[in-house]
Amino acid sequence: MSTQRTTILAGADGSASSDHAIGWAADEAARTATTLRILHVVETATLDGPGHTTDGISEALVKSGNQILEEARALALHRRPALAVETMLVHDRTVAAGLRQYADEATAVVVGHRGRGGFTGLLLGSTSLRLAGHYPGPVIVIRDRPEGDDPTTEEVVVGLDLVEDPAPALDHAFAAAAVRGAPLRAVHACRLPTLAIEARVEWPILADSLRGHLATTLAPWRERYPDVKVVKGVVAGHPTEALAMASTNAALLVVGSRGRSLPLGSVSHGVIHHAHCPVAVVRPYE
Repeated sequence: MSTQRTTILAGADGSASSDHAIGWAADEAARTATTLRILHVVETATLDGPGHTTDGISEALVKSGNQILEEARALALHRRPALAVETMLVHDRTVAAGLRQYADEATAVVVGHRGRGGFTGLLLGSTSLRLAGHYPGPVIVIRDRPEGDDPTTEEVVVGLDLVEDPAPALDHAFAAAAVRGAPLRAVHACRLPTLAIEARVEWPILADSLRGHLATTLAPWRERYPDVKVVKGVVAGHPTEALAMASTNAALLVVGSRGRSLPLGSVSHGVIHHAHCPVAVVRPYE
């Protein structure tokens, strides 16, 4: 029995980066006629140690969390007054665990790139790998742009490695482009393999072969989304650098994770840190 996914889940911690994520999630929920669920996690792991005195601490954390949720809700409604918004205060050992409780019910999980405590380090260390690499569906990381550095197009970019199952990333990328009325740029980047160099295979020959593979991969989605204009590109170079460059004027960059059981790949991890726009890391739903 499939799960009914009716919300966009956004994490709030009161930081500027979190506010940017709430604003982006509100816009996306409005585009897709989806309820925005804003969640704040009161972490209990640091309160569970032996000998710790927690008198008053939990109450203060709850009070602070409720204030953060009120402000996040107000921000979302100021941006999108007609939006359906829910807020939830959750107690769990870690922020990642608290979000994970509700990830299966969401069409996407949205978090800021930086924050303060809780969501602060989610995408800067091992917790980030559990978040973007193991949550089902899209985890969207909202990177802060310098003031005035807005994208010049609504283009959606999707990075494809042509080896792993492309369906999760392409499902999300085409749907995101369609709802925006935006073009989709499909990018495959690679370095010339050592064996190809030794065999003296020239890059133009390999690139032609890869473009054919890319076209075949995209064909089912192009049939499903005939109104989405697709631009294909095969680039010689490191995938992280190529995708970061492609993201400069994009509204969204979509990449896949390694799959159901393997951790977040190095390319996906790299673009989270170096992309110039929000990054959606898409893992298959369970």
